[in-house]
Amino acid sequence: MKTHILLTALLLSPLVSLHSADKPDTSRWKEDFSDEAAFLKNWSAYGMTPDGKWLSGPGTMHHWWQIQDGALRGQHAPKTHGSGLQHAVAGKDVRLSLRLKLPAGGAAYIGFNGPNPILGFNFHLAFVKITKTSIEALDEDVLFPKESQEAAELKKNGKANRKPFIGMTEKIALSPDDWHHLTFETRAKTLTVFIDGKQALTYETKAGDAPKMTAQFSLSGNGKDIGFGWYDDISFEPLEAKK
Repeated sequence: MKTHILLTALLLSPLVSLHSADKPDTSRWKEDFSDEAAFLKNWSAYGMTPDGKWLSGPGTMHHWWQIQDGALRGQHAPKTHGSGLQHAVAGKDVRLSLRLKLPAGGAAYIGFNGPNPILGFNFHLAFVKITKTSIEALDEDVLFPKESQEAAELKKNGKANRKPFIGMTEKIALSPDDWHHLTFETRAKTLTVFIDGKQALTYETKAGDAPKMTAQFSLSGNGKDIGFGWYDDISFEPLEAKK
């Protein structure tokens, strides 16, 4: 109810512009992690601490992410949910470019969230999991038809009617000790990923054509030790229309 009242007030107030000059442009941006104050302002973190406590928001950044040597280092504790990071975006056909260094024995997760029409709520639209030997397209579907009794029961119990699955797997060969350049594109429902200038995966998503709201980055370790991975030189931009 409070959210509804706030949105109504914003829409009705003549003093508030939803396209204010002070509002950052999330349709095109770059981040090289050279300005820690800007990083803390524009990004927020989420994840689980070793004692099992779930934390999210800008104030939790220090639990998992630190700027070191001009790049962003992320860490992941064993047997916990992957530590994540997100930045606001806007657009449909878009490109995300970045450099990454994988956790030894672990994985990097990269993708977009938004109003997923398959699931009916804000969640994953297009995601990949990257290890030193493979790249997987991760996707979402519903467990039960939306109007079914089973779906209603899940909603009643506060559970999501979602079915995560691996849509495609391709073999790759990456060194965890080296930087690799990745380009992640969505055009309509097609997800295409390039690694070090070579096409690594193309996949038809369930909902990749929906509006993007956040770009998300996550890391996971080997399940036994604290894992470390790196991100740097991230940029986001709209794709040019095909002629």
